[in-house]
Amino acid sequence: MQDVLDLAEVPGLMDAYQVPGVSVAVGDLSGHVWTAGYGITGGAAPAAVDAGTVFAACSISKHVAAFGALLLVQDGVLELDGDVGDYVTSWRLVDGEGRRARVTVRQLLAHTAGLTPGWYRGYPADRVPSLVEVLEGSGHATTPPVRSALLPGSRFRYAGSHYSVLQQVMVEATGLPFEEFMRERVLTPLGMADSSFDQGFPHRRGQPAARGHHGVGTEVPGGWRVQPELAAAGLWSTPSDLLRLDLEIARAATGDSPLLGRELAVEMSRPQLPGSGYGLGVQAGDGRLGHTGQNVGYTCFSYVWPGSGTAVAAMTNSEDGWELLATIREAADRRYAARVDEVPAAGRYLLRDDYPVDVAVTGGQVTVAAAGQAPVVLRAQPDGSYLYPGLDLGVRFPRPGVLELRQEGVTQTAERATD
Repeated sequence: MQDVLDLAEVPGLMDAYQVPGVSVAVGDLSGHVWTAGYGITGGAAPAAVDAGTVFAACSISKHVAAFGALLLVQDGVLELDGDVGDYVTSWRLVDGEGRRARVTVRQLLAHTAGLTPGWYRGYPADRVPSLVEVLEGSGHATTPPVRSALLPGSRFRYAGSHYSVLQQVMVEATGLPFEEFMRERVLTPLGMADSSFDQGFPHRRGQPAARGHHGVGTEVPGGWRVQPELAAAGLWSTPSDLLRLDLEIARAATGDSPLLGRELAVEMSRPQLPGSGYGLGVQAGDGRLGHTGQNVGYTCFSYVWPGSGTAVAAMTNSEDGWELLATIREAADRRYAARVDEVPAAGRYLLRDDYPVDVAVTGGQVTVAAAGQAPVVLRAQPDGSYLYPGLDLGVRFPRPGVLELRQEGVTQTAERATD
């Protein structure tokens, strides 16, 4: 995988935008991983950035937290469309006039609950509010109280407050500290050994963490801020670890994950409102699934291209890393995004009257279920065709309403069934 991405522009962009350090990882469903580190961690005794350097994962935290929440849905601990007020007793979600608001777990995950907006900028280590104080807007909290502000479910509005409420729901539903639950149910099973929601984690690892920097290259006092809003913005991680989560979501969508079932994985990746481009903790579009993030001092992204079975994550220790990250993402799009002649139309195609082939298109994935067989996600190829994993079978959609299957040099044609 040494030629996975052309990153020749990275050093020049680091200089231009005064980004001290960048870490990149590329991985695929086979388990191969390629990593690259550039620059330094910062601080009085800076170290070179390498594959083991941890960064603040910013809003990618939401992506990881959503996976944990869906495991609780799968276990029957939470109901996806259940009222969050049924789970939380230490705090009440109300509207501007103090009336109890009914929002669901799904709406929190999808940023459609209509809660008050607010960017979580973090706190100095000696002035950190509790999560309940953040929800109340009390104590040392610097953000307003979390309230119901829009008609729940009516529109998409991205706000970290949704995930602060979700964090409290998960804590009270499990009886465990959030960081402990996520370690036991998500991070450890996925092998994310260099990741934690514990805010003391970067101090205890025994190797330098990437220290945050403002846009002009000056270091954040103390190195980084502390985030009590763990689900929204509190994860520490590496690009290599983040790949593990996105690749597991891709596996789950094909029914191949031991952790998350196919139905919930597909729902996770499906935009919940038309035009929102946001599923359940997942940014979906342009043939990729994942999340971006920005905290004080850091920027990052982590995506999987399901059509090619490849994931890419990149993390910087600068607030001004977006141009650099966009360059890396564009290179990944060029190499890993599905290239198709025609966008396949979902529906049933008939190879014969007794042999239907059902096609679904969700979040950049094209899934085929042939007669009596479990659904399988196809692998997109640069020439516009697809491969059916595990079989000597190529699939094409040469024109609207037509599907071609090619096996051992023989092409068979299936036409879309009429309603």
